[in-house]
Amino acid sequence: MAKGKGKKQQGTKINYKQQQRQKAKNEQQQMTLKTGVQACADGEINLHIHAIDTWFFRESRPHDAAGASELSSLFPPPIRTLAGALRTYMGDAMGIDWKTLQCPNNTFDFEKSLGNAEHLGELELNGPYIVYQGQRLYPAPLYLMHKEEQCQRLMIGQPVRCDLGTVRLPEMPKGYQGYKTLEQHWLTASGMRLCLDGSVLHAKDIIKAEQLFGHEARLGIARDNATRKVVEGQLYQTRHLRLKDDVHIELNIKNLEAGLLDSVTQTQKRATLRLGGEGRMASLSVSAEAEALPYIKPRKTDTLLIQFITPADFNGNMFPENFNEIKQNGQTVWQGEINGIGLQIEAAVIGKAHREGGWDMQKHQPRPVKSYTPAGTAWFCRLDNPDDYQQVHDTLQGHCIGADSAYGRGQILIGQWQDTD
Repeated sequence: MAKGKGKKQQGTKINYKQQQRQKAKNEQQQMTLKTGVQACADGEINLHIHAIDTWFFRESRPHDAAGASELSSLFPPPIRTLAGALRTYMGDAMGIDWKTLQCPNNTFDFEKSLGNAEHLGELELNGPYIVYQGQRLYPAPLYLMHKEEQCQRLMIGQPVRCDLGTVRLPEMPKGYQGYKTLEQHWLTASGMRLCLDGSVLHAKDIIKAEQLFGHEARLGIARDNATRKVVEGQLYQTRHLRLKDDVHIELNIKNLEAGLLDSVTQTQKRATLRLGGEGRMASLSVSAEAEALPYIKPRKTDTLLIQFITPADFNGNMFPENFNEIKQNGQTVWQGEINGIGLQIEAAVIGKAHREGGWDMQKHQPRPVKSYTPAGTAWFCRLDNPDDYQQVHDTLQGHCIGADSAYGRGQILIGQWQDTD
């Protein structure tokens, strides 16, 4: 009996390799829960864009108007620039003849599937999202202020008389002085969830621009191709971006035609292309999973915070065109509907206009410069019907509003507004 028992004990050897694999699997599951990574829906992919060289996405000022001053770069890249790179990438994957826009697959309709210079056809985009050390970042809300390592939220004050009427304006709580906005700062997903939940986040959740990229100054000349000489007096300076090794850009792409989806995911595992000013190099790769947007559990309340994570286009207006200014109890509010949800905007925190131009590849000329409501803008709203708050979340969370929504403009998150009444 003792001999048999000994053989049984020898047969239960510990499999260290299996334990290590199980440990790695558990750690991956924990990371998935922590980062909220989820599989893309049918017809969707997540595009990863890595910088190989410096990048330059020129601000809206022209070179001649700027004189001898230096032109800086936008960051993250403008969505229309990324959309152009995306269409080139997908067209190449389908074997498109770029002169005739025909491909070996005669059933493929280029304009229907990939659009043209003015629209995206059936495509829909969300992003761009900055990814830092494997997690997505989101623009810091404009109501969030900081002083050294301390953060504080703007509160909505009592109605005051101003050029907009009798409105409620954002203000710092009493006793807090010397705080500044968080322009060119981004938040981790956990930090954004705290903001949406009405809390003040931790300093570790705030990512500064210098953690994401550095600047490199460049000096250029204008050249007369006929004489092969420098044009006198036409020097220009630009400031390129050098992204850190652990930073890249992601773009969610929806409504891909089946043949196009197969070509992109199977024929090109990794591709390079020219991106932005001076055609600097970037690499593209595709994945079938993406990080979910920050989300808080819906609660029954009659107030709502709408937070923008991409620039929005309301055709030059402060709010969507279907919103009307009305008087209610002596206070000026803006009443309307978003995706069928009736609400009143009582206050807003809106920053400086975000301006984009771009280059029309087909016409070989600059696109008109346009102003957008900047990312980080927040509206403080009161619901007409607060009974079904779950439906409000499902209808608004992560959706895009305003013009050019197919480009991902005006993507919103839903949060809690802790009214100061």
